[in-house]
Amino acid sequence: MPEAEVPATPWVARENRRFIKILGGMDEAAWRRPTCCAGWTAADVGAHMTLGARFYAHVIRAGAGGALSMPFGAENLEAFWAYRKKTGDELAALAGSERVDRFEAAVSDLQEVFENLRPGDLDREAWHWMRPCPIRSFPGQRLYELILHDWDIRNRPEADLHPDALGMGVDILNERLPFFYNLRPAPGLAGRFRFETENPGRVWALEIRAERAAPGDPGDGAFDARFFTSASDIILLTTGRADLRAKEAAGRLRVEGDRARAEALLDVLCRPF
Repeated sequence: MPEAEVPATPWVARENRRFIKILGGMDEAAWRRPTCCAGWTAADVGAHMTLGARFYAHVIRAGAGGALSMPFGAENLEAFWAYRKKTGDELAALAGSERVDRFEAAVSDLQEVFENLRPGDLDREAWHWMRPCPIRSFPGQRLYELILHDWDIRNRPEADLHPDALGMGVDILNERLPFFYNLRPAPGLAGRFRFETENPGRVWALEIRAERAAPGDPGDGAFDARFFTSASDIILLTTGRADLRAKEAAGRLRVEGDRARAEALLDVLCRPF
């Protein structure tokens, strides 16, 4: 599949290699340290990431064949979450080298799935516990998981995300933010909103009409509100890993325009999911 079809795909391969190197350098004390994921050690995060790769590989293969199929042989959400809990605990209990081997095998298989997708597969849907998602969205979601769980394991809440994949991470927001907004829109909110980041610099827009959001033209006309922040902070904010009011108080988020509309939008986009 040409990289241009899903630009995040080669970035996932790079982040896999980087994450494997990080995990491979951890001793047992490091695996048992707490992370920014409440209640999870680094071993729990690694197990979660291994299972996530297996999950995506199954549902994407099924979706490309036209089927919405739950992974792990599950027939309902209760069985899905029970399997995740049981197998996640088993993976977390392995020796460090075994944890890395399982992770590496799972991400290698998923990367092969991503790279073998055909253009005609991308707009088909695959199963996800939140709702069926277009297959083209999965590489971007996996990239987010890799860069965010690296940050979680480092357990330094005031630190930035590492810079290598930030440009691609922000580029994905043009499609990602409307998708997540539409899962739980703010009642009655409508308007045009413009986002601008630095380090790296990106600009994009979001339009909301009839409680549905879609990408907009960031250079076209007036906006009801504008948001200025760093690339790292906008990703942390819109994945629920940073406090909205704290970032603004620290001068790391600037909001211009209609305050009520801006807050209604950010309260949706910046909640954990």
